[in-house]
Amino acid sequence: MTEQLFPTQTYKLPTATRSLAFSSVGDALAPHVLLCLPGLLETRVSFDALLHTAQTTNGLRVVSLDLCGRGDSQALAKGETYCMSQYLQDCTHFIRDVLIPQGQAAPRISLLGTSMGGILAMYLSQNPLLGIKAIFLNDVGLSLNWMSIYGLYGSMKVNGRMPDAQALAKQLKVSEAVVLAVQSPTHFDLPYKKDWKGMRFVQVLNGFTGELRLVYGNESGVCLSTQVAELQTHFPKAKVLAVAGAKHPVPFDAKTIAFLLKGLGTVAAKPQEKVAEMVWETLPKAEQSPTQTRPVPIEIPLPDIAPILLTPSDVQTIAQEVRHTQSGWLSWLKRQLKPKAK
Repeated sequence: MTEQLFPTQTYKLPTATRSLAFSSVGDALAPHVLLCLPGLLETRVSFDALLHTAQTTNGLRVVSLDLCGRGDSQALAKGETYCMSQYLQDCTHFIRDVLIPQGQAAPRISLLGTSMGGILAMYLSQNPLLGIKAIFLNDVGLSLNWMSIYGLYGSMKVNGRMPDAQALAKQLKVSEAVVLAVQSPTHFDLPYKKDWKGMRFVQVLNGFTGELRLVYGNESGVCLSTQVAELQTHFPKAKVLAVAGAKHPVPFDAKTIAFLLKGLGTVAAKPQEKVAEMVWETLPKAEQSPTQTRPVPIEIPLPDIAPILLTPSDVQTIAQEVRHTQSGWLSWLKRQLKPKAK
């Protein structure tokens, strides 16, 4: 695992006996603040390249956070549950206590979220007390297909078996309890809409008028062309960057970082790092309808699917969607969607 480049700082939560770890560059009283939220089994180290580039930007503070049980943040107490609502509560306390200095003018706060971190950013924007002005999403859109979620489990297997939780936890520098928790249907406990296609979050951003940017990999199995089109439909002014050859999530290279920093309005990208801000209508046809030929690893836990009665047309559509995957997928989905006996 890559060694972190920045010193560990800690924040003691007011409602718990544990602390969160974070890294920070820039002036603590800067008028612009960017908070970076990692993916499901990531740590704040994944944002080190961004912090390194942004540390000399005037008027900008960039902070990366370890969620509970990850990196240098302390694990939950025995009996507590790793779940999205817990992360949301921790992040809310962190923003109000660390990023908004008492007795000072509130800074312009932007959120950058990778995968699950992007979903958390959407929910955090609902809180008017936080005053979120911009959201930057790394390879996650306003919805997630069941197909993409299923791809996680097939791709994580080694020789047909799931990897040992203890070994995976050590490799990723997360708690073993986190590795086990993210595989549970109870992990995603925030309200969302769902149908036979997948999970939908567009309603979470209803009323959001701030800057919205998306970076996605054109070989991603999570943020597909349909998710990009959906975001552009609901947010026509959103800026989108397609990263050639990238899977899930998008790495923070020079072009991606320049694209994100430009969205903050604090500094223009250098000429050699200029990035085209594309809208969906201008994307090449090859990128408008990519064919996914294999499941790709993703970072989203499998949620509990509400019982939905399938029609023959639904079954036929699902079969067409997943014809390139393991034959067991269709039977699995049908079992999950079958109405429970009253």
